[in-house]
Amino acid sequence: MPYRLLEAKNHVGGLASEISRLPEKKRIADFPQFMKNRIASLDNLMLQIGKRADVASVSALRPHLIVNATGSTPLLPPIEGLRENIDVENGKIFSITGMIDNLAKFTDIKGKRIAVVGAGAVGLDVIEYFTARGAQAVLIEMQDAAGRDLDIITKNAMLTMLDEHQVEQHMNTQLMAVAADHFQVKNTQQTFDIPFDYGFVCLGMRANRTGLDEIERWANANNVKIMNIGDSVMARRIIDGVREGRNVLDALEDMGALGSREAQRIPFLTY
Repeated sequence: MPYRLLEAKNHVGGLASEISRLPEKKRIADFPQFMKNRIASLDNLMLQIGKRADVASVSALRPHLIVNATGSTPLLPPIEGLRENIDVENGKIFSITGMIDNLAKFTDIKGKRIAVVGAGAVGLDVIEYFTARGAQAVLIEMQDAAGRDLDIITKNAMLTMLDEHQVEQHMNTQLMAVAADHFQVKNTQQTFDIPFDYGFVCLGMRANRTGLDEIERWANANNVKIMNIGDSVMARRIIDGVREGRNVLDALEDMGALGSREAQRIPFLTY
């Protein structure tokens, strides 16, 4: 059975490939590279990069099964000044994707003041990158502690990093407004400004469902099975996307779409 993989960007690997561009996260690149090697070994898979899926392109393939795995994008709440100032040309405020796309801009940042909003996994990765290169960092988090969404080993490592680099921390502090060179924040006592040379808003990721509703309507109208998996359901860990990706094989098997050769090559996994 032939399979088509449509990728809107000019490369595969998703967020894992993007994050691995950070020197401290380069080992993550091993996993998408492993998957690329597996793709190259499949003679029944056609990869189309630079091809965004829509109803026209999907319906032309006459599929029996559609799998949506469009990942996630940075979460940008309706905060005053945020959308006007983030990831703009010659600006000082970045999302995680904006930061990664502009790494060359941050080669000489020793002594610079860096302010990061959000003390989850993404925000702590940003702090780690800049403090390792001599920047003075400020961390702003609306909850009472940093790294609440991390596993215990990673959390301990990140908390140690914050202590070693004497990161200025503002817990129980909410972002109220964004200006070109400072964040306005509020804690239980007062509202105040935090100036910076560069600011980063890392409030998590949200599911990217661009175009999915239209494709779902077409699939339902034409009795075509459709699955939504990975971060395009909800931003989570790599292992969650892998698990749901393997569930696609179960769906294909139920449909009788796997030949004996394909079925024999599927490893047996338990969770």
